[in-house]
Amino acid sequence: MTNRRASLKKALIDPWLPRRPGSTNIQKYRDQFVISTLLSTFLFIVIATALNHFLFNFSASGKTLFGIFSVLTSVGTVSAMMILKLTGRRSLALNLFICTLGAALLLITLQSGGLHSPANPSAIIFPVLATMGISARAGLIWTLLIFITGCLLFYADLQGIHFDNFITQENLGFAVFSGLFTANSFIIFIIIYSDISLRTLRIRFEDEHNRYIHLALHDSLTGIANRRHFINEIERAIFNAKLVGTPFSVLFFDLNHFKKINDSVGHHIGDGVLIEFAKRLRENTRASDIVARLGGDEFSILLLGLNDIDVITQKISSYAATLLPPIHIENEEYQISASIGYAIYPKHGSDYESLLKAADQNMYAAKRSFQPS
Repeated sequence: MTNRRASLKKALIDPWLPRRPGSTNIQKYRDQFVISTLLSTFLFIVIATALNHFLFNFSASGKTLFGIFSVLTSVGTVSAMMILKLTGRRSLALNLFICTLGAALLLITLQSGGLHSPANPSAIIFPVLATMGISARAGLIWTLLIFITGCLLFYADLQGIHFDNFITQENLGFAVFSGLFTANSFIIFIIIYSDISLRTLRIRFEDEHNRYIHLALHDSLTGIANRRHFINEIERAIFNAKLVGTPFSVLFFDLNHFKKINDSVGHHIGDGVLIEFAKRLRENTRASDIVARLGGDEFSILLLGLNDIDVITQKISSYAATLLPPIHIENEEYQISASIGYAIYPKHGSDYESLLKAADQNMYAAKRSFQPS
């Protein structure tokens, strides 16, 4: 159903959308709403005209009046769609459409009983369309215009001014039903369309929100947590440790001779090395732990639930082993290694700064003892 609706939208609505640069989702939604309304109105007019001409016994003047109504509304619909597509001026397009439809409806009203016309309920669609497609101010203006028109018709009725009525007594019931059906059909259409569109916008908003949150908390190159996210996770681990005594430790990684790779073969190769290094760390880390790139060639891992020095030493040996296989980039092999340090909470620090500093110092002690092959 979703794919069918998307295909229908692409075929019928998208070709009429204006080529407006930098359109927001709200602008696109309102443009789509206006186009959908115009197309639905045109279809409704075609059906109503066919029914009036072939199924119901209106007088010749009544059929002529419906013909004029159909022509006026069709011209207004096509003109509004062309204005929207060519200029992108949604307010102008919809106001033109409402003016044309209002004039056509007023013509029907004046020829079908004035204040007592069955067409009068249909006037409710004008402020609704203006509010949904333009703004609340536009809806208020059209509400006032309808109110003024209604007052004039009421005054004319009080003065005993009678209007011609092309609707015979035989067709009066159907005419009343048509007016109510038209008004309710438009309101139902607007409610359903708005509900579907709002759901779509909400899903898009949530997706965009989640994407921005992900970008704010993750490294753009490697996709793992960034420094800010990692610090937040350490602070959360400290809070849990104080609350329920959950232990944790931090590992600190620094690639050996990474600058030489960047300087000798280029930064794109260096980026490939960092991506592969992050991938290997992620693949050999528990789902509950946090792998992060702190900046440059410095990485860190938050090991939740671990504070045993023997287990941590085994972890360090395991991570070092994952770096032994060479990295293949552009048909070349690159052998990498890393100096690894650690810090245990609360032995080496009671906040994230002291823990990272202790792990960094431990790492540099390991780097000083590193002997390149």
